Amino acid sequence: MGMLLSRRYTRLFTYLFAIVIVTITVHHYVVKSWIKEHRYQQQLFTEDHDIDSLLSEHGIDPNIRADDHIMINVGVRECFHAFNIIQWCKSPQKLYNENDDYTKNINHEGIKYQKIDINKDLTGSRITSWFGKSLFYSYDVMDISDLVPLLIYSTELVSLKGFKSISSSRDNDKDDCVRFGELCLEPVDLTIDVIKTRESKIITDFTVLFGDDCVDPRPDWTLLKESPILHGSSSLQSYITYKNQILSERDQSIELHPDKNGKFKIVQLADLHMGIGKGKCIDEYPPSSDGVECEADPKTLKFINKVLDIENPQMVVFTGDQIMGDKSLQDSETTLLKALSPVIERGIPWALTWGNHDDEGSLSRWQLSELVSKLPFSLFEFSEFDTHDNTFGVGNYFKQVKDDQGKPVMTFYFLDSHKYSKAAKISPGYDWIKERQWDYFKQMYDNRLKPDIQKDPNHLSMAFFHIPLPEYLDQQSKRNPNINNEIVGTFKEGVTAPKYNSGGLETLDSMGVQVTSCGHDHCNDYCLRDDSTPNNVWLCYGGSAGEGAYAGYGGTERRVRTYELDTKTGSIMSWKRLNGSPENTFDYQILVNN
Repeated sequence: MGMLLSRRYTRLFTYLFAIVIVTITVHHYVVKSWIKEHRYQQQLFTEDHDIDSLLSEHGIDPNIRADDHIMINVGVRECFHAFNIIQWCKSPQKLYNENDDYTKNINHEGIKYQKIDINKDLTGSRITSWFGKSLFYSYDVMDISDLVPLLIYSTELVSLKGFKSISSSRDNDKDDCVRFGELCLEPVDLTIDVIKTRESKIITDFTVLFGDDCVDPRPDWTLLKESPILHGSSSLQSYITYKNQILSERDQSIELHPDKNGKFKIVQLADLHMGIGKGKCIDEYPPSSDGVECEADPKTLKFINKVLDIENPQMVVFTGDQIMGDKSLQDSETTLLKALSPVIERGIPWALTWGNHDDEGSLSRWQLSELVSKLPFSLFEFSEFDTHDNTFGVGNYFKQVKDDQGKPVMTFYFLDSHKYSKAAKISPGYDWIKERQWDYFKQMYDNRLKPDIQKDPNHLSMAFFHIPLPEYLDQQSKRNPNINNEIVGTFKEGVTAPKYNSGGLETLDSMGVQVTSCGHDHCNDYCLRDDSTPNNVWLCYGGSAGEGAYAGYGGTERRVRTYELDTKTGSIMSWKRLNGSPENTFDYQILVNN
C-alpha cells in the first residue's frame, strides 16, 4: 500500500512539475517577445535617424522633443517635523489612484512616469515653528519619448488624461473640472490626435510662489494671483503658477548684435537684495516725507523699470546679491523671478553672476543656476568645470557681440567670485576668484578667442563679477609715488576685497579686458584706473540699486550704472542714474577710446 501511494504521488508530482515548466516556458516566451517588441519600438523612437520616419508615418509633427514631458497627476504630501531636523511624511494624497485609467496602461516595461516633489512648504511651518505640520505639492510627469510609442502601438490604451489649465475650485463651476482640494484642473485626453494637431496646450510643470507681490514673468506660465491656495501658519500667501506648452515649441538661441549705429548698451543692476514679500527699506535716502512706511522691493522695481524704459539697453547684467537669502528661506525662486521680472517682461537678454547672499535661502548655488539657465532671455551658462560644491564656482562663462557678418566685436566675461574665505586664519574676510578659474579663462582666450579678437583693433572687452578685486584699493599709483590714480565717482566705504590676490587683474589685462565692473560694496560707485598692469584697466562699481540692503555712511541714494560700447570708435562710455531722479545722468565718463 505504501509503495502504491508513493508511486501515485510520484506520478502526480511529475505531472505538476511538467505543467509548471511548460507554463514558465510559455510565459517567458510571451513576455520576452513583448519586451523585445516594445524595446524595439522604444529604440525606433529614441534613435535619431528613425525618429522622423516613425513620427511622419503616423502623422505626428517630427519637431516634437523627446525630452518634453506632460503633467498627468497632482498630489499633496503631509509631513510632520521637529526641530527642523526630523521629518516624517505620509504617502502623497493623489488626484487619481492606481486603479484609475490614467495609470493602468503606463506601467509596461520601459513605460514609466516620474514623481516630482515641489519642496515648498505651503504652511511656512518649518520656518516659523520648531514643531509642526507642513504641506507640499507633488505631481507626476510622463516623458513624450514614452508616450508616443504607447499611443502608436498600444491596443489597450483607451484614455490617458493630462491637463490644460488650473484654476480655483471655489470659483469654478465647470462640469469637466477635476477638483483636487482648492484646485480645479481642466482635463484633456492625451490621444494621438492631440500630438498630431498641436491645437491644445498641455500643462507640463507647475509650482508655488509666495507673497502678495510675487510675479511670474515667464511668458508660457500662468500665475493664479486671484486665488491664494493656503494661509497656514505663514503670513505669506501662496499661489499656484503653471506652465502651458505646445509640445513642438523650441527655445531659440539668443544672439547679441550692436544697433544700426554700431552701439551696444548695458545696464548693470547690482545688489538688489530682494526677498519674499515687499520688505522694509533699510537706510532709505533721502527719507520719505509723507510718513508712509517705505516698501523695499516695490520701490526698487519702480526704479529699475524707469531706468530700463529710459535706457532701452541691449543687455542687462546682474552682478550678484539679487536675492537676500535670509529673507528668502521659504522660497528663493519667488525672489529670483521678482528680481528678474523687469528684463524678462521686456524681452531683454540678461547675464548674471552670483553674490555672497544669493544662495543663503532655500536653493543652493547650483539649484539657482539650473533655474536661471532655463529662464527666458537668459545668457547664463555653466562652464565644464563648475561644481556642485562651488570649489570652482558656478557660472563662469563668456558672451560675444557680433556684427552683421558674424565677426565678434565685443567680448564679455562673467565670473563667480564665491562667498567667504575658507582660509579665515590666513586670509580672513571674503573669498576670491581662484587661480584655476583664471587659468580656465586664459586658456579659453588663447585657444578659442584670441585669433578673431586680435584681428579687430577696436574690439571691446569687459568682465563682471560680484566681489571686487584687491586692486580696487589701488588709489595711489604703482608707477608714480605720491600721485593718485584717476578716479571718477564716490569712494565712500571701505573696500571689502579679499585679502589674498589670485592674480586676476594681470590675467584680465593679458586677455585685453579694458573695464571690470562689480557690486558688493553698496556705497561705492567709482571707476578707478589702475596702473599696476600694462594697459591700465578701469575698475568700476555698479552702485547698489536695492532698497532692501544697507546704504549708510551718511546716506547713499540707490543708483544704477550704464555702459555704452561703440564699435565704430572703439570706445566705452559710462554714466549713472539715481532713484530720485532717474531722468538725469551724472558722472559721465569715457573709459576707453581706441
